[in-house]
Amino acid sequence: MKILVFSDSHGNLFRAKKILEICKDVDLIFHLGDNVRDAIKIQEMVSCPVKYVKGNTDLCEGPLEIIEDICGKRFFLTHGHQYRIKLDLNNLYYAAQEKKADVVLFGHSHVPYQEIVNGILFLNPGSIGDKRWQPKETYGVIEITESGLLEARILDV
Repeated sequence: MKILVFSDSHGNLFRAKKILEICKDVDLIFHLGDNVRDAIKIQEMVSCPVKYVKGNTDLCEGPLEIIEDICGKRFFLTHGHQYRIKLDLNNLYYAAQEKKADVVLFGHSHVPYQEIVNGILFLNPGSIGDKRWQPKETYGVIEITESGLLEARILDV
């Protein structure tokens, strides 16, 4: 199982399209908000499912959070703004524990972040469309092997 993780595209799909041209063997795409319309456009470009959560700039319908069980791992997706992730990850951590998450995917800060905290993988792929203070636009890749091993990385475009 191979999952692409995008966040904070803000209407700029140039780099996302580039990644989709390279990554042909993707099983699922998660978009973590700040432009849900971009996630809908991505769905039109690929044959795999695209799931998304709303961000703080999204004014359309859609979920603020998703819990998804994939290959024996529980994924918790959120944009992160309602957990105040720009201050610290405490609120998000407690929510992840409450939801029994193995993996927490979030965006909002535009800053790539990956860490395992008490057995929970926290991954913010950074921004695919608006790098702000970062040197490059970034995205996440998560692979789950047949034996259930989870591998995650953040890549730049």
